[in-house]
Amino acid sequence: MTSIAQPFPSGLWFDELVARATADTATIERLGTAEFRFGMEIVQPDGVRDLYGLVLDGYDIAAVGPLDERLFAPDVVCSGPLEAWVEMVGWIEENGPADSAHSLNGLSIAGVPFDVRSEDAMGSDKFYRFMGTLQAVFDAAGALTPVPVGNR
Repeated sequence: MTSIAQPFPSGLWFDELVARATADTATIERLGTAEFRFGMEIVQPDGVRDLYGLVLDGYDIAAVGPLDERLFAPDVVCSGPLEAWVEMVGWIEENGPADSAHSLNGLSIAGVPFDVRSEDAMGSDKFYRFMGTLQAVFDAAGALTPVPVGNR
């Protein structure tokens, strides 16, 4: 597998992740359209909380961040410690698509280590409804061939 060259977490890392995911148009189209604003809150060891976002708009996917949660207005936020995010991403980069122990679903289902929060029930519903698309985006971190950002 070819790891993403940018440091995690960073806006550049998420940009490259989205470039890899959207390069696989067959997978994105198979999963269908989505209208969803997904926040990823990465809690640093010192307690600082960094928020990054994915915007799913039809078949389009965009990465944004770091950002302010109030201004971004995500449908849902998945929050967890940096260590858990790094383990998930590192496992995918080394092994390919996530297994159940390294998937967004597996890491959030019990609320530990990832906590999922939303202002309303619809946001939580969207997280689980679009889980396949979100996981496909993260699984792109393990793509065999990196896709240069800007050459989508």
